[in-house]
Amino acid sequence: MRILFTGPASAGHVFPMVPFAQALRAAGHEVLFAGQRPLDPINTSGFPVVEIGDGRTLEELFIAWRQGPMTYGDASLSPEELMDLAAGGFVYAGRTTVDDLLATASGWGADLLVHATFQTAAPLVAAKLKIPLVMQNYGIPSGRGMVERFTRHQADLYEQYGVAGPAESTAINVGPFGGDPDGLRARYLPYNGTGVVPIDVLRPSERRRVLVTLGSVVAKVEGVGGVTRLIEAAAEVDAEFLLAVGDADISPLGTLPANVRPMPWIPLVELVRHTDAVVHHGGAGTTLTTLNEGLPQLVLPQGADNFIVADALTEVGIALRSTSDTVDVATLERLLTDPELRATAKSVQADNLALPTPASFVPTFEALAGRA
Repeated sequence: MRILFTGPASAGHVFPMVPFAQALRAAGHEVLFAGQRPLDPINTSGFPVVEIGDGRTLEELFIAWRQGPMTYGDASLSPEELMDLAAGGFVYAGRTTVDDLLATASGWGADLLVHATFQTAAPLVAAKLKIPLVMQNYGIPSGRGMVERFTRHQADLYEQYGVAGPAESTAINVGPFGGDPDGLRARYLPYNGTGVVPIDVLRPSERRRVLVTLGSVVAKVEGVGGVTRLIEAAAEVDAEFLLAVGDADISPLGTLPANVRPMPWIPLVELVRHTDAVVHHGGAGTTLTTLNEGLPQLVLPQGADNFIVADALTEVGIALRSTSDTVDVATLERLLTDPELRATAKSVQADNLALPTPASFVPTFEALAGRA
């Protein structure tokens, strides 16, 4: 069986697909990824990759669409408006992939097409070629709702290719809550790419540790201003803070407090496993990796779907929520000491661990491909 995976050029969207691809390859099936530049998030997976699109990166496409600098959030917009804005941008980027994805799927002889929700061309391609389709949700928001948005933004494309609408798909939700009610639910199994892990990170710490991260996009696009107040507050907390913002410029933060340690790019799961709590922006990968380790979270929403994620996590009871401007010492202390918060995080971790692993879905993928 040949399974073609495709997703936008973003770690947060592509990484959750990799454990499913690994399981299928281990079961003897052929796996190919198709993606736009930058290909780094896919290349680290170890699978062969076909480049699709017009050669522009996702960032370049968003800049062209916005006709201005790429931004992650907009304080003037509601969460609903932010999601619709994101839909427009991803559809613009996805338009450049339709012909290449059609050619790849047909030329390679794909038996099944698996797409990250935000790869907007995949439902059109699957409908055109009559290939069974799996939509893998990347986190808490509804994938079905996003596909409806995408379809409205690209109605002209469906008409152009003579397709009535997006192909019907089987949805897979990762993690114990969120996603789509009709979707299959799978255990979230962290895959965060590759990287060198400093050995001292693995050693038990004499102090409490807090991981601070803005994911793979926010710091690059908006800088590190979202954690300025947090870093100031951290100086007054008896804990070590690991600042994981990759190669982002941290000079705007000034001289870091003695208990704040900047970290290079390290696979997120290895940082999370050796901390006591995590502060983040509300990105899917960080949220689910922290949930998988049963740790309390503090969410400082920055834009995109972060507000939806923050609402869901606080409702379940595994996270606190603040803003970049108002986060304070008391909030950080509660994050580290609230027994109910920690107990609920452990309970939700158990819920995730009880779900079927990606390997358990191999027969499901085989059955779907057999319907072609």
